[in-house]
Amino acid sequence: MLTIGKEISPSGRPISALRTCDRFSNTPLKRIIQTAFLGCVGVVLVACGGGGGGSGGTGATPATGAAVSQGTITAKGSVFVNGIEYSTTGATIRIDDNPGIESDLKVGMVVRVRGTSDDSTKKGTATLLEARDILEGTISNVNAGAGTITVMGQTVRIEDNMTRLNDDDLQKVFGNANFQVNDHVEVHGFADDQGGLRATRVLRKATGEFESKGFVTGLGATSFGLSPTPGGAAVLTVNFTAGSLPAGTVNGSFVEVKSAAAAVGGAVTATLVHLEDRIGAAGEKVEVEGIVSSGTLASFVVNGQQVVTSPSTLYEGGLSSDFAIGVKLEAEGPLDANGAIAATKISFRSNIKIEDDASAVTATSLTVLGRSVAINQFTRIDNGPPANTNHVEVRAAPDRDGNLIAQRIVVQGASDNKAFLQGPVTAADGTAGTLTILGTTVVSNGTTEWRVSSTSTEVPVTRAAFFAQIKTNVTVVKVKWDPFTLVTAPIKEAEIELGK
Repeated sequence: MLTIGKEISPSGRPISALRTCDRFSNTPLKRIIQTAFLGCVGVVLVACGGGGGGSGGTGATPATGAAVSQGTITAKGSVFVNGIEYSTTGATIRIDDNPGIESDLKVGMVVRVRGTSDDSTKKGTATLLEARDILEGTISNVNAGAGTITVMGQTVRIEDNMTRLNDDDLQKVFGNANFQVNDHVEVHGFADDQGGLRATRVLRKATGEFESKGFVTGLGATSFGLSPTPGGAAVLTVNFTAGSLPAGTVNGSFVEVKSAAAAVGGAVTATLVHLEDRIGAAGEKVEVEGIVSSGTLASFVVNGQQVVTSPSTLYEGGLSSDFAIGVKLEAEGPLDANGAIAATKISFRSNIKIEDDASAVTATSLTVLGRSVAINQFTRIDNGPPANTNHVEVRAAPDRDGNLIAQRIVVQGASDNKAFLQGPVTAADGTAGTLTILGTTVVSNGTTEWRVSSTSTEVPVTRAAFFAQIKTNVTVVKVKWDPFTLVTAPIKEAEIELGK
């Protein structure tokens, strides 16, 4: 029998009206990298270019105020989500619809936080935190070479030293977890651009439920397909009793499906189908983190949520030109009447960029500006593969140990005698004219150019004016050497790129 669920929250509102598609050592260098990992990448921004169309942003969202934030827990001691440290004192906590306490919240869980936050201080106060997995069931296939497991018909991709495995700090790579067929696991993560899921946390359990969340496609009288993304290909067939679906279920609806057993032949018989509601009301400020699965800069889908941009959208940790399918980012703005986020700000989760001639190139790593950067199955490579002496631009993100993982590598051609380094500034001395980025202290001289740029302008400023804009551990700066000899040589230019 199919049950139509209607759980009630502590506030008395149906849970379905409160939740939506829930998709996610102390060395100096490690602390520097962790700054980037927590998403502290904000700078003072000006209007910038972007795609048009849809119900684009209509002005800046207030920096302080009520908001709904959906993303991955990146640290505890309070709860850090989307770069904001939320106080949980007095907050209602729910774990998969059950009452919980703060210690039940784990790093890697994808949560939805309702409360208030302040972008300038990166602090917030939560009134409700809901952690809900995206998938639970038994493993039907293990592919150690690809770093994937298959659960309830869905391919779950695990990234070494990024995905949280069994809540164990010592289990950092796929092989450490020793996943086996028929293991029962709970998965938190995001829909990716390959029709599967990018896991942020995988937990082996002795026993548990069989459930999957996704978007309805091919709805018929007694069955429908379930897809990780709206309009995507079905990864699971859901059979149900005719006439028993919740009212309002249509193609494109986001639902939770429970069954009594694992999928057989790519299909399950539902014991419960729960229709999920939007993340918030029209006009409410929303933040959603995830992987861009489809669309263009003007209108795209991230973590199942439609996002539209406008010429007033601001970009943080990158430029509008850094947008691409498969990029991980956070979209922020009010919901429009159609339920899309009218983005006032897009924050790229990787704000570290390095350009230099590549050396020590292998299938799994390369060295740029003296830094080893790992290449994994998620690295996007354009015009590649890279080879020694190729001039490359690398966008990277830190793993849990502070090692750099390449998110994207663009092979630009033959050796070129120039280089740049971009990342959060962790120390600045305006008197000496020095900046510390990724543990490297760069120096300037009397010929160094100081610039602040936006879409339509590139403004030379004095050294004093440049350093006055820097907020350590927040401001992202790009420094350039041309010609390049050594990182200890004076830089030709330092630039604060205001979103464009």
